[in-house]
Amino acid sequence: MYVLGIFIVSLEDALNPFSPKIKGILNCVHKHLESQKYLFGNTASNEKLVLNYCLTTQQVTCKSFEVGVGSVKPAEFKFLASPIRWAQIHCKYQMDHVYHISDNESDWPLKKHIGIILDIMNKNLKSSIYLFDGELKDADESVESIGKKKISRNSKLSGHDDNFKPIHVCILQPCESGDLNSFEISDSGNQIRIFGNVVSKLWLNPKLSISGASESVMQDILRSMSTRLEMHWDSLTEEEHGEDMNSVHEPPRRVLINLPNSNIAISDYLFPGEGPHDAKISLEEMLDIKINSEKDVVDAEGQADLSDYYNEAAETESEEMIPKKTLETTPSLYYIGAVLALFVLILSLGLHFIQGN
Repeated sequence: MYVLGIFIVSLEDALNPFSPKIKGILNCVHKHLESQKYLFGNTASNEKLVLNYCLTTQQVTCKSFEVGVGSVKPAEFKFLASPIRWAQIHCKYQMDHVYHISDNESDWPLKKHIGIILDIMNKNLKSSIYLFDGELKDADESVESIGKKKISRNSKLSGHDDNFKPIHVCILQPCESGDLNSFEISDSGNQIRIFGNVVSKLWLNPKLSISGASESVMQDILRSMSTRLEMHWDSLTEEEHGEDMNSVHEPPRRVLINLPNSNIAISDYLFPGEGPHDAKISLEEMLDIKINSEKDVVDAEGQADLSDYYNEAAETESEEMIPKKTLETTPSLYYIGAVLALFVLILSLGLHFIQGN
């Protein structure tokens, strides 16, 4: 999803002449999206569109603004007679990565570590293989060639994407390779373990190529992770420091909300303890829409189950305590063992002497 531009509702024509204030807004939007690289908000070009609806004339006009250059040109547009047909892409991306922190990096703020982790995720996703419905497709093949159903007469009339069944994408990441001589052993002061699932659900143009669809999945995962980690960072009351700090961070989870009279759903994020009702109220206020029921809010990822983590941490802690106790009792065990060995030796010599006589 890209930010194509802005729309303006005004009493008079707001685009003739093209106001410097509008240019400033477009430059500001472009600059903000450019600074947040994992939002992928800007398109490949620097073009931003302005759509203006004039209340007096009830006319709609559109112009194109080139960011950085400052040129303004008329833009053609048209309203479609029927809804757009979309291809649905489903993906569940599983993560379990350990990020090691050296001693001199332990005092870095959490936000800096988060940025590095996102860079690592970006690198891994770019080098991954994307399977569509379990098959490796040609990069130039179109999405609509996968999973097509027979188009019924009803779906033709409705214009919905009922003729496309959801396409499931599986991501295969390459294993780290190399000989033993290429690895280095270094001291690690701390570590951050990232584990869990990211649910991605996309609506794409059926004409899009497989390579474009793969890139869309990658961008959606990174955009979602970047958004929820930024929200989590903003929610922290204080920064955590300390050599023995062992804490669990649970960023917001993703929920999908079905839009009224549409097959498309949008994303929202819920913090731990929040439920579908919170997402319903938030989106109704933000978008001025009416969500029929909380059932339209799909908790795609669900609450995180941290019981395995706490059990593992408890086992690790108990294992670390056992050697200390063993070291404390070791000298007394040596003395007891020596006495028992001497007693056995005397007993065996006595038996041997009795049998000999």
